[in-house]
Amino acid sequence: EIIEVVDGIRRKRLGGSDIIVSEVALGTQRWASADYNSPDEALCHQFMDRAILDSGVNFLDTAEQYPIPSSMTRPEGSSEKLIGRWLKKGPGRREKVVIATKITGGRNIYAKSIIRDCEDSLKRLGTEYIDLYQTHW
Repeated sequence: EIIEVVDGIRRKRLGGSDIIVSEVALGTQRWASADYNSPDEALCHQFMDRAILDSGVNFLDTAEQYPIPSSMTRPEGSSEKLIGRWLKKGPGRREKVVIATKITGGRNIYAKSIIRDCEDSLKRLGTEYIDLYQTHW
């Protein structure tokens, strides 16, 4: 069921929740990564400005382990920090975006690690809430 159309981008309900997401999302896996052709922070901010502030995209997908590939100078968690810096650039940005982030799956998944990793993501993102928290792999 299409709830609304914003600048040609359809938005639908996320499952049975009250969260409304665009059918198109921004994926951040390579943002500011160690890869030679990854977009730098300034370009990533431009992506979010254009998609979220100027168009109908409102869904942002990230993870605690992004960027991939990471490095000593671009460690895991850098993509969430980049998003957090963008959110701080202006009032009302957080309310315009649905943030989905993930905990890295595997044997490290247990109650304490979920809470710890979620709190770490909240700090990196600079927000008080995450709209969708998932297991990655």
